[in-house]
Amino acid sequence: MSCLDNRLKVLGSSGKLYTCYSSCHFCTCPAFGFTVLQKSESLLCKHILAVYLSQAMGACQELTVSEEQLTNILLAEEEEEA
Repeated sequence: MSCLDNRLKVLGSSGKLYTCYSSCHFCTCPAFGFTVLQKSESLLCKHILAVYLSQAMGACQELTVSEEQLTNILLAEEEEEA
């Protein structure tokens, strides 16, 4: 799990990386979109739970990046998703 300005990458059980935003309680996984946002059956997905647990345990490493580095990271993320 890696942290970047309240944005965390969490490795799912399928091997796919999901982006979680702890500051706004959001995850990019399909379960969050369906169970939390569409059906309102749950408050969080297992990835958000992992984020909260890692933060509570102090197991999350903070990274400081420049605006240029952040732009490169976000562009690389878009390419991965395409």
